[in-house]
Amino acid sequence: MYKFFSSPVPPSELISKLPEFTDSKRINPNSPSLYEGEKNIIAQVKGTRFTAEKRQSIGWGLAWFSPGFWFKPVLTGSIAPLKEGSAVIFEGGTPVPVKLLWAALILIVAGAGGMFLVFDYPVNINFAGLSADSYMFATIAAINTAIGILLLIPFIGWWLTRNDLAIIAAAVERHLQLQPVSKSTVDWLVGV
Repeated sequence: MYKFFSSPVPPSELISKLPEFTDSKRINPNSPSLYEGEKNIIAQVKGTRFTAEKRQSIGWGLAWFSPGFWFKPVLTGSIAPLKEGSAVIFEGGTPVPVKLLWAALILIVAGAGGMFLVFDYPVNINFAGLSADSYMFATIAAINTAIGILLLIPFIGWWLTRNDLAIIAAAVERHLQLQPVSKSTVDWLVGV
């Protein structure tokens, strides 16, 4: 997701307004959501960039077992100064490292299953020739089942968090009083 905004407020003032409606990303293991505070959105600021995510509604210990926790979306905002005000760009989604890790896991399972199938088939032909075909089909079914489960888990994570990014973006947009603009307008304003 990409969204583009302008604001008559300078970047430093926009950044200073974030703590009014978000909690900082300070870890507190005694808190049910793992982070200090009670606000619905947790944000972290670095210079003129910020990241925001929705606070988990379940305890952080249980959240580790939920695909919604693994694939939770994060909103990243970049603020650029203009002659009069600021340009703000939102980028959002599941972090790329999580996506890459999951794709690598799927490839490893498929590759390991294929290797098992390739190296096990000659042994089955030699020692259990009459049932070698059923072993091969059972191995293929197991590989396909494992890959199906690994593909289903990100879909469940997306389904559990499908509205989170819109909720975060709407809250930030509302509290910072941002005005939506087109990408070409932001490019033109920043380039001036």
